[in-house]
Amino acid sequence: MVAAAIVLTLIVRPSVARGDMRALDLALAACLAAIALQLLPLPPAVRLALSPASRGVDLRLRIDAPVSAFADAPHPLTVDSSATMQSLWLAVSVVLAFWCARALFGRGGIRVGARAIALFGLAAAAFGIAQHATAPHSLYWLRPFKYTEPFGPYLNRSDFAMWMVMSLPLTAGYLLTRMYSRQRRGGRLFTTEGFDDTALFLVVALGLMAAALMVALSRSGLIGAAVAALSAWSLAEQRVHRKRRAWLLAGVGALAVVVLFFANASALAARVDDTLERGMGPRLDIWRATLPMIRDFWRTGVGTGAYERAMIVYQPAPHETYFNHAHNEYLQLLSEGGLLFAIPGALVVVAAVVAIRRRLAFDRTPIYWIRVGAVSGMAGVAVQSLWETGLRRPANTVLFAIVAAFALHSAPQPARRSGDDSTSVSQRE
Repeated sequence: MVAAAIVLTLIVRPSVARGDMRALDLALAACLAAIALQLLPLPPAVRLALSPASRGVDLRLRIDAPVSAFADAPHPLTVDSSATMQSLWLAVSVVLAFWCARALFGRGGIRVGARAIALFGLAAAAFGIAQHATAPHSLYWLRPFKYTEPFGPYLNRSDFAMWMVMSLPLTAGYLLTRMYSRQRRGGRLFTTEGFDDTALFLVVALGLMAAALMVALSRSGLIGAAVAALSAWSLAEQRVHRKRRAWLLAGVGALAVVVLFFANASALAARVDDTLERGMGPRLDIWRATLPMIRDFWRTGVGTGAYERAMIVYQPAPHETYFNHAHNEYLQLLSEGGLLFAIPGALVVVAAVVAIRRRLAFDRTPIYWIRVGAVSGMAGVAVQSLWETGLRRPANTVLFAIVAAFALHSAPQPARRSGDDSTSVSQRE
């Protein structure tokens, strides 16, 4: 991934830290610097001043090591250097992918990118449904698992659902973009004339992805998808008339019919009953075990990617299961990065929200609907991350970076012809 990202960066040569993207790009660079700082060997006195609890955790993780080894030799802030190094490489790859995708979409090809996401989503959905129907306890039909049910290429169905939460609204936004583009060229909106081969492909992709999301029965995924739909509906209210919103609602209703056709009523009822009976109990146990780690390492964290190793020390008995992640992206970021990462991370969020609001406000082209789909998917992931850490999967992280590039790209506006109020978007194909 790093090699591919570097090669892509050398080819694309994206503009970084310029214009209204300066604050966001600098904050992203600060996040990378924070992860790198966790790997820097520090003198014992400096390390203990920044992270007083690190010495005790080190001694409990390495019970065969002499105390003098930690008292005299320099050590990094992270308690798991290999995991933090892997996280750093992944973060560098994702940030480079975001910068390259944003630059490419600004130069053209945003619709090609949206079609590619729809195609990958369609393929993943078809594969997931087929694998779940024929071998629900196997990965790729080859590797069996006794206590888990892989879904498609994912070991965790909630991770698969997060991919769908991002790709579904983006595909719907691209379908609306095509319809509004055709209307600007003199066609009609929401008629059979507006459904060419590409539009038909997008409709099929939407239906199959929604069906796969329902078959996966990820509760957090369904909540994230609902939030994404509400976000898209809210943003659509600012641009369409009531009659057209009724058409949109009819389209959502038709998609819901397809989803219900694929739904397993008994399995869905069992999931609902399990939620009502157990509530947030299992996750609350994990969150309670994570809070002491956050209190002890609030300055610098245990190290990005080091949660799993640090939890060996913090997980209370009995160890019937192993807490390898926090089931909450925000708690895990705090435990792994502390204020060292949380501060630049918060700056990234603020700068991104400000830039997205500006892009949505000033985009008067049909591409606005692709932006809406991207923003809605990001909102759905933000809510789903309250219960899951699906962004830890590299495929989901890269897709999130590309979706963010859809929302934040700043494509040059073609000059308007005299007396023409419409803006052509054909240059973005």
